Amino acid sequence: MAQIFNINKGSQLPYLELEPIENGRYTFEKLFEAIQNADVTFTMTNLDNGVVKIANAPCEVVPMNGNDLSCTERYKIQYKWKLRDTKESGRFIGKFNIKFYGDLTDGDLVFPDGEMIVPIADELYINVLDGSIKKL
Repeated sequence: MAQIFNINKGSQLPYLELEPIENGRYTFEKLFEAIQNADVTFTMTNLDNGVVKIANAPCEVVPMNGNDLSCTERYKIQYKWKLRDTKESGRFIGKFNIKFYGDLTDGDLVFPDGEMIVPIADELYINVLDGSIKKL
């Protein structure tokens, strides 16, 4: 099942946020440790014509707020929209790229050098909508 994110044309909110999944290889703590030594970027491509609208724009890794009852801190990847990003309506596909540099170790765990593209399980579709509220 695909993930769908909607934002109005000309808007910068809400931010695009994605929670990395715990995939059995890394706990959230280990993934956050690795992300601290990585570059996280966002790319968005128009589905109709294949034109890249956003190319490797920097993202932030921020703590999740909420009522998580576990003692584990959890984090999400966040992209803050710029006005030019939502200037035109359309349907897009998005992806986050995490580039690990492999020089991070934690006990016996050595994080590999390489790239991870997320989301892993589903495609991320982004709809920039014309919006029903018109400015006067």
